[in-house]
Amino acid sequence: MQNIGEADMIINSDRKPMLSLYYLGSEVLKILFENNNEQIENIFELLKKSVGEDIHIDFYYYALDWLYILSIIKMENGRVSLCA
Repeated sequence: MQNIGEADMIINSDRKPMLSLYYLGSEVLKILFENNNEQIENIFELLKKSVGEDIHIDFYYYALDWLYILSIIKMENGRVSLCA
């Protein structure tokens, strides 16, 4: 099994670009622009449809963490919404 380096998580040059944090983060933001304050599980299902692939939930959580650290989203009571 190949180690995933920190840089590979943000910009994924060796694997599918759709698994990069930039791409997944942008797709999560698109979903939230249409469905702000959505349940975390529903966003994951919408993300899989948007990407057109059954992505591993870890990549979803990495994207959420990244957006949260950047203060773009907030999470409360199992719901995700855009920061004002």
